[in-house]
Amino acid sequence: MTKSLPGQNDRSDAGQTREADPVGFDAERSARIAAMQETARPVWEATGDTDALQRFLKDNGCHGVEAVFVTSGLLHCDIAQAQRAFINAPCRDAERRFHNHAMDLLEETADHDA
Repeated sequence: MTKSLPGQNDRSDAGQTREADPVGFDAERSARIAAMQETARPVWEATGDTDALQRFLKDNGCHGVEAVFVTSGLLHCDIAQAQRAFINAPCRDAERRFHNHAMDLLEETADHDA
């Protein structure tokens, strides 16, 4: 169980929703992120467990960048920390393998271009 992320702010300000549109998402995506933050908040507050949070998000159809932004908002952490919580969760193994494969391909391409 992961209780917190290194460098993460404490949860003393739980209940406050962080701005869900820091990167110019369209209104529909911003609304989905904000709604999922509120839906997932009780899970995060009850468990403080990033793995449980990711399992809940996955089970409720929240994936990829939206899951990362929901995580960032709930944990009050930066995007890099939220990405680590997302990609390191056991339930996100398929996403991790895809990411690692894509990075390997990019590295091979870069080596051949050099």
